[in-house]
Amino acid sequence: MRARQDIENFLGQWLELTQAEAGAIQTAEWARVREIQSAKAGLQKSLSAARERLMAEEYGGLLAPKTDDPLRKELGRLVSQENRNAELLAAQMRRARAEQEKRVESLRNLRRLQRSYGRRLDAAWQSYS
Repeated sequence: MRARQDIENFLGQWLELTQAEAGAIQTAEWARVREIQSAKAGLQKSLSAARERLMAEEYGGLLAPKTDDPLRKELGRLVSQENRNAELLAAQMRRARAEQEKRVESLRNLRRLQRSYGRRLDAAWQSYS
């Protein structure tokens, strides 16, 4: 039974991290997102070990039957939250790309403008020398 409690605790921690990750994505705190993902990677190792213990304790090392296990419900919530985070991240990436494209276009326009005026001024000065 200890393994089941550990899993429930790990899943609770994962949910908290996932919610914090959503906030960090929304505010574009990328260093914080990396920290959270690193913490999740460590938690995943603990979760896998606890799952192995649970299978040994409750099912003699065999795969768990597909019943209405409360852990499945919790996992479903986590997967749903992770999917929302992926959508948030994709939206942030689209916004960043659009902003980058605007900046590239602005730079291109400035260079055109510079070339237009730069040539005329250079030509004018050369005619007086």
